[in-house]
Amino acid sequence: MPLLARHCDHFVFRGYVLKVMRQSFLRAVYYSMVLALVFFLAAPLYAQYAGQDALAAFPADTQQMAYTNLATLRAVPQYPLIEDHLLSPQLRNLETLLRAAGVDPDKDVNELVLGWRGQAQDTTRFFGLAEGSFDPDRIHDFFANNRMMIQRYGGYDLYAFGSGSARTDMFFTFIDSSTAEFGRLDDLKALLDVRNAGKPALSSNEDFRRWEGDLDGISPQWGICTGQAAANQAIPWLTQGKKIQVDPSALFGAVKAVLYRVDWGSQVMAHLSIHCQNAEAANGFSQLLTLLRSAPPAMTKNISPALSQVLQNLNVQVDGSKLTLVASTSINELTQLLNAPESTPGQQ
Repeated sequence: MPLLARHCDHFVFRGYVLKVMRQSFLRAVYYSMVLALVFFLAAPLYAQYAGQDALAAFPADTQQMAYTNLATLRAVPQYPLIEDHLLSPQLRNLETLLRAAGVDPDKDVNELVLGWRGQAQDTTRFFGLAEGSFDPDRIHDFFANNRMMIQRYGGYDLYAFGSGSARTDMFFTFIDSSTAEFGRLDDLKALLDVRNAGKPALSSNEDFRRWEGDLDGISPQWGICTGQAAANQAIPWLTQGKKIQVDPSALFGAVKAVLYRVDWGSQVMAHLSIHCQNAEAANGFSQLLTLLRSAPPAMTKNISPALSQVLQNLNVQVDGSKLTLVASTSINELTQLLNAPESTPGQQ
């Protein structure tokens, strides 16, 4: 039985009694697409080496990785419009510290890969790999002269941002003059354990190696999100803090991974490939998107016009168990999306 029929049979064509349930379902699906587009368009942004290096450096339990070629994006005319959205607040704070120590991230960092590990993901708990041109001795002297915390682990100096005693404090280290790693202390130690052959690397995952190979070198911004990680990200948006009539995890239960890339030009093109467990699931998602587009205005009244336009113009293709979505928007519309206020739990 198609996935759409399985989830929608109770919501469509059953009369006034089931109207509220149908509306809840449509709203949930719509928010899932809000997540898919806004999250992936805003995710941290052609010779590329850091992607392959991250496979060898990240732990095997990594569920998500996001690559950005900052050197390429700085040359894009639209860069001043998107610069403020490329880095999270945590990375901005780390950037401030590095500037104080004499590092200029705008010039010294060329490539950046972020990762998230484990099943229960916190979007603020990331680790990463940065490649560029660094001066480790200068950073060491800055920390030593200012009596700031330096820990030694696995043969590397770990520099703390903050006191270093809080669970959420960030640390970073230099592998050499062209490579740095960072993250919370336990995550950074996990990266160093991989580097010292104490733990298996993400490169041991055949699927991740294949997905990275499909994306590497074709876009300055791309990412891989496993089905479980995608579900973890989507569920808060789907439920909006309320109990709905559809189990949100079921919507993503058949998803093996989501791959995305963003191309910059006169238009911003976002390509999303949803790899499902089987062709039935891929066709089911395609039907869900068709239902989403036909949702009455009342279901989408709180969605920005720019995002509504993007969703309506989605190019959807199904190839076996893979669903491909291509979204296009102008720079001005993208700026509206990135600057739009975030939804709060319970907001309809």
